[in-house]
Amino acid sequence: MHREHHWSTHRGSTAGFTLMEVVVVVAILALLAGVVVPVFSSVQQDGQASKILAVADTMKKAADKHYADTSRLAIEYSPTAAGAYTTATSHHLSMTQTYANWRGPYLDHPLTRADSPFQNAVYLYQGLNLAQTAGGFNLTGGGTNTHAGNGQTLVFYGVTAAVAQRVDAALDKAIPGAWESTGRVEYSGNSILAIYLMASP
Repeated sequence: MHREHHWSTHRGSTAGFTLMEVVVVVAILALLAGVVVPVFSSVQQDGQASKILAVADTMKKAADKHYADTSRLAIEYSPTAAGAYTTATSHHLSMTQTYANWRGPYLDHPLTRADSPFQNAVYLYQGLNLAQTAGGFNLTGGGTNTHAGNGQTLVFYGVTAAVAQRVDAALDKAIPGAWESTGRVEYSGNSILAIYLMASP
């Protein structure tokens, strides 16, 4: 006996999304982005500030040791994009010097732009009263510069204000006054971060 099969076709739900569903998904994604992006940005800025602090600590130890050996202040300049500052005359801490009592190298590599989290210039200067520091450092917050003249200042160029503030918070927590112009950290021109390392005794 031949049995006939009847296949019924049931129409399922319509493929695709309704406008309301699309709106809800977009709203959820926007909400997540509003939470995730600031958190990621904050973590990135913390990492950038940590790198600057680590480089500053390394440079201070090297500059202190160099001064103890030679009684001279050092310079250490990252090379420019055009190729300047690549010889020993710009790298007292990392390249062999001929002056008396130099016992380096005091750094494990010459300073480069890669030592900045912003891949920009980093210079160790032989002075505290630079244009970038408005004539010196106000280490007490008392309203006037307490340290000027000879010394070692480490300057990072192209630093964002958010990262500069994190560096300042780490080094100058208890110093009263405007964060940009008091303590060991000074910030100018919306991009130049200067850190006091030492004054010449």
